[in-house]
Amino acid sequence: MFWPWQRKKDKALTPAQETGRAGERAAERYLRKRGCRTLARNVSYRQGEVDLVALEKKTGTLVFVEVRSRALGEGEEPFAAPEQTVTLAKRRRIISAARTFLAQHGLGHETPVRFDIVGVYFDGDDRKRPRIKHFPGAFDATGR
Repeated sequence: MFWPWQRKKDKALTPAQETGRAGERAAERYLRKRGCRTLARNVSYRQGEVDLVALEKKTGTLVFVEVRSRALGEGEEPFAAPEQTVTLAKRRRIISAARTFLAQHGLGHETPVRFDIVGVYFDGDDRKRPRIKHFPGAFDATGR
């Protein structure tokens, strides 16, 4: 039996999941330093998922962010750039989830929206100083 004062134990995460979570936290910090306020994390609907939803304070733009994280060996470079790993099918799922998010929150077509990709690279097990590549407007609402 589970009592309210007891904490459920999270399932153990795989190394890839740990890297993904650390990457999302790093991306969130990076965006915050650049004037974005996080509104939601890991927004998931039947048709798709968005890693981060942020508001760019300066422009009032709602930013839907796909985070791609990689743990690299010493001096290793990524096989593919993060914007290349987000397929057309993945972009369409993100766009669909973004549309659902907008509808659920009563935001219409006049809301400025942008789709970004943030690549986060960790050197080995060092999670303290990731390399980050930000691609603002990586694709539009048509997936291009």
